[in-house]
Amino acid sequence: MEVTEVVVLGTEKTRPETVQAYSRLDAGDTITVDELTRAERRLIATGLFQDVKVSTQSTGEDQVRVVLQVQDKASWVVAPTFSVSNSNIGGGVLYAESNLWGRSKKFATALQISTAESGLFVGFLDPNLFGFPPLRLSFEGQLRSDRVEEYQPGASQKKPEVARRTRLNSGSIASELSVMIAERVRVGAKYRLMLIDALDPSDDTPVTTPAFEPGPIQRDASLRLMVGVDTRQNLHAIMEGLNIEGSMEISNPGVWSDFRYKRFGLLYRHGLRFFEEHNLVLRGEAVAGTDLPFHQELVAGAGSLRGFIYRQFRGDTRLSFTAEYHFPLFTVRSLSFRGVAFSDTGLMMWRSLPEDLLLRDVNGRVVRGYLPDSKSGLSNATVAQGVGAGLRLFLRSVVLPLVGVDVAYGVNSGELRFYLVAGVNPSS
Repeated sequence: MEVTEVVVLGTEKTRPETVQAYSRLDAGDTITVDELTRAERRLIATGLFQDVKVSTQSTGEDQVRVVLQVQDKASWVVAPTFSVSNSNIGGGVLYAESNLWGRSKKFATALQISTAESGLFVGFLDPNLFGFPPLRLSFEGQLRSDRVEEYQPGASQKKPEVARRTRLNSGSIASELSVMIAERVRVGAKYRLMLIDALDPSDDTPVTTPAFEPGPIQRDASLRLMVGVDTRQNLHAIMEGLNIEGSMEISNPGVWSDFRYKRFGLLYRHGLRFFEEHNLVLRGEAVAGTDLPFHQELVAGAGSLRGFIYRQFRGDTRLSFTAEYHFPLFTVRSLSFRGVAFSDTGLMMWRSLPEDLLLRDVNGRVVRGYLPDSKSGLSNATVAQGVGAGLRLFLRSVVLPLVGVDVAYGVNSGELRFYLVAGVNPSS
């Protein structure tokens, strides 16, 4: 069939040209029924619409008018946020707009105060730069005060002991530009500039030597390059598709940094749909860093490894795998209650540590003083696993999930831990 015209109906805020751009249909195109189905999925995946219907009207022999019938979601929200996990309790307020000027530009700002980290976040995302959906540009900024706790090694502790507590203050700005090629391959680059200030460690912990030598504020800048295949689509509460991404991040004086480190990553994410409303979501990651300063180390625990304390494990190498099975429970009007069963597995280790357990930056300043009992090598790696179940609440008419509750059992420690998130954490 040849398209003679594309008509957009039902929009209250979203501009018709934005709807048509996301559908990727235009007059003169030759289309099939499958292409109409793909256009409908593209529109749903934007997250802008409660309902989408793509239909045709005959205008002649083998010619049709395409009708894009959509119903806008409420595009902005002012909402409290709240999170509870072991060693981190806090909340704040969030303002988010997902459809600026009816062109799907996104803006968010959030203030958060918690026992582990507090700060202000501001972010802007243009997912269709110059009206071209494959091109994305983002800006973000943060002011943050972080209470970093290091724990004695081992995953079998029922109540892990804090070995050292350090306060880190930072401010950062970042920008990312990416392009999607043929709706499958994404290539991107991100530049980040951070100012970091470390204070003396708390004197009420067993280790009082600094993890990061106090002194003048330091500049941490990095350039991150990414390439991968990404066919994921979020269709309301269901995630479908595959994402495999490789990345390399470098920080050195050549990118205007006081630090010199590298980080390499490989990420796998896969969403599989069953029985219309059931969803299996898989996530695997391998990350390795070289000469990572204290504030850039890899961590695991709580949200990234349920069943354990927030940021309980640290290292320069991390392997992780998560499997979640989401299933519908019941729906009240547009409010959906969904259950989830999950398994989180992680391996954390130091590949190689300095003999004096001190890592210095390009100016000779100590940017990582490791704990006295830190050991490197695969034989000293920590392997941890958590399993559990949870509840998710989604409201079809708004752009954000409402509540997530998880109960996780740490297989190593035998402890049950509880996690609650209300709203979202925009900095994650």
